[in-house]
Amino acid sequence: MIALYSHVGISTIFAEDDVQNIAGSDELKSETHAAVVAEMKRLLDGIKIIRQTAEPVVEELVPEPILNWDDLARGHHHGTLWVWGGKGRPAAIIEVYTTVFEKKIKGWPGNVVHSLAPEGLRTAGTRKWDWAPDDPGFKPERLLDAPAPAATSKLRRLQMRTLAKRFSSNETWNASRTELRLLPSPVRLYDSDDTGTLDGGLFAFVHGGTNPEVILIIEAIQRDTENFWQFGCVRLGHAQVQVLFDDREVWVAERYGENDRKSPYYTLLP
Repeated sequence: MIALYSHVGISTIFAEDDVQNIAGSDELKSETHAAVVAEMKRLLDGIKIIRQTAEPVVEELVPEPILNWDDLARGHHHGTLWVWGGKGRPAAIIEVYTTVFEKKIKGWPGNVVHSLAPEGLRTAGTRKWDWAPDDPGFKPERLLDAPAPAATSKLRRLQMRTLAKRFSSNETWNASRTELRLLPSPVRLYDSDDTGTLDGGLFAFVHGGTNPEVILIIEAIQRDTENFWQFGCVRLGHAQVQVLFDDREVWVAERYGENDRKSPYYTLLP
């Protein structure tokens, strides 16, 4: 089956099995899960993300979660992963889940949000959020020891998967280290003529079932007459996290401390 995703100035066509669609536990296949997702969407629909560019750009919520997940060992049920921005790399990503699950969500469920933007962000809408990061949430680095991006999107997406497998990740909490597992397919694919992104993908390193703790971003970039790969990582958990490429450390984030509304990574409390 082929899915078509369209937005202003760009259309992307790819097979549904190109993106991650983990079956997960039976809980994620239930009518209850569908009802919980609908309620989460209702809450998130009230928020708009505004890029603080010279001419501010308002980003809307992508209407479906890019990943359904759970981590029953940690008591995280009915998890979802959402993004704002349908064109190119999303502006922001949010992980939403229930902890002490009841039949009806009361107030705001557990969640963390992270900017994926190169500029500061603000929020607006019917729900009041105080999150206002001034610093970029994503700072890409050129990926060395990588082949040149292929000539076609289909081949570049195969390259992305191969490159992603060369990364590994772990997290440490209270001196206990856990290896994270890479989901083999991206949770979102995109491209953008505006930023010279030939192809990009968000890959998830997960704990337990399919709980995303680190998002690995890989992009094929066209700049002037040069094409190259770049990458970067963002956290979706408070633990200390490390990412390696070919067993060489390329990114680390220390254990998250005091919650800071100006930080690109933030916990939005109920």
